[in-house]
Amino acid sequence: MSEVLGYAASSAVLVTFLMRSMMPLRLVAILSNVLFLAYGYAADIHPVLLLHAALLPINITRLATLRSGDVFSRLYKHRHWVSTAVRLRHMSLFILGLAAGSFGLRARLPGALTIFNQWRRSFV
Repeated sequence: MSEVLGYAASSAVLVTFLMRSMMPLRLVAILSNVLFLAYGYAADIHPVLLLHAALLPINITRLATLRSGDVFSRLYKHRHWVSTAVRLRHMSLFILGLAAGSFGLRARLPGALTIFNQWRRSFV
């Protein structure tokens, strides 16, 4: 089953290189990200899983930008004013949570959070 997902995901990436316009390219890229996420999970390949977990929101954001103009200007108008340090901390915790979930480190998460907080205090 995992081989079928891998071949399907690879085929979707190949199709993205054949696209001439951005809208179909982003749609097929999102499909390939979802297929690679399933493949990385099924085959227990963490680098593939993490890479496509990071690429999926990028492709979705770019697709939204294509469909409705500039998404970031609309988000900027309606966002809450939060400092850059807080945003960086939230993004880092999100990435740490993705890594912990994909590597099966739920039991070690409290220790990882302690290390993360020590690392964050040294830079902020």
